Amino acid sequence: MWLDDLAARAPVPAVAIAVFDRSAVRASVVHGIADLTTGRPATRDCWWDLASLTKVLVTLPAVLALGLPRDRPIGELWPRAAGRAAGRATLDDLLAHRAGLPATARFYATLRGPAIVDAALDTAPGEPGPVYSDLGYIILGALVEDLTGRELDGAGLTLGGPVAPAVATEDCPWRGRLVSGEVHDENASAMGGHGGHAGAFGTLDLVTAAAQRAFGPAPECLAENAAGERFAAGWWLHPARGIGGRGAGTDGYGASGFVGNRLWFEPSRGYGLLVLSNRVHPRRGDRAPFSAWCDELFAAAAVENA
Repeated sequence: MWLDDLAARAPVPAVAIAVFDRSAVRASVVHGIADLTTGRPATRDCWWDLASLTKVLVTLPAVLALGLPRDRPIGELWPRAAGRAAGRATLDDLLAHRAGLPATARFYATLRGPAIVDAALDTAPGEPGPVYSDLGYIILGALVEDLTGRELDGAGLTLGGPVAPAVATEDCPWRGRLVSGEVHDENASAMGGHGGHAGAFGTLDLVTAAAQRAFGPAPECLAENAAGERFAAGWWLHPARGIGGRGAGTDGYGASGFVGNRLWFEPSRGYGLLVLSNRVHPRRGDRAPFSAWCDELFAAAAVENA
């Protein structure tokens, strides 16, 4: 089968792939080694760290479900944000990465728990935008939790871990050990296991089901920067740094995750493609081989689903 052959050539220890439409899974496969230190194979019941896919599969729907006006400053909607530097941003500013916040910050080096949210809220906008930002989604996740009085709902996924059997990620210099079954992202770890930007886990079947629920027409573009990067609420829009492959449709949209995840929808072609991997296991390195393999995978999917 074409998908099995491509999975076997993936330049990562383990990979899980699904090709799907809104109602059915057309093809799927799990291949490789979940933990190189033990040789344990990846199986369909393994849990994968979703990294920044948390933003679009968990935080985005949670924010939209609040039904708040998206064009008003969050400082008017959320007492914790009132008078804070980032409190001038609207929900759409944060959702579409146009609030002027930096891509990330090493909060975890000195802060823990709620102090990280406060540091994000006190970060003064200043980046030329839009800039894809973890900080905006750290803020959005906390907004949901404060206004609902409960932790983010995983929307069918699991937040924070521990989970098992898990696909291992990095031998983390900050933690001094191999990360497996807990969030890879350092800020999310320092926040207690998850934030609005990272911390969701899922099996291939669970993540595919969440992707099917999210699949729809291309969302509205809310922001574009000088580099041609285009953002909807939550999602990258084509050309999206190439995460949909070189042959992506012009109405394609999706998201990616640092540990080696991609989710891409092709509305006009009627299918989506999900890639979960542990590209950073046992340590992060050059992304180019993974990107080249993804291009090959996405091109083959376009042919097979024409």
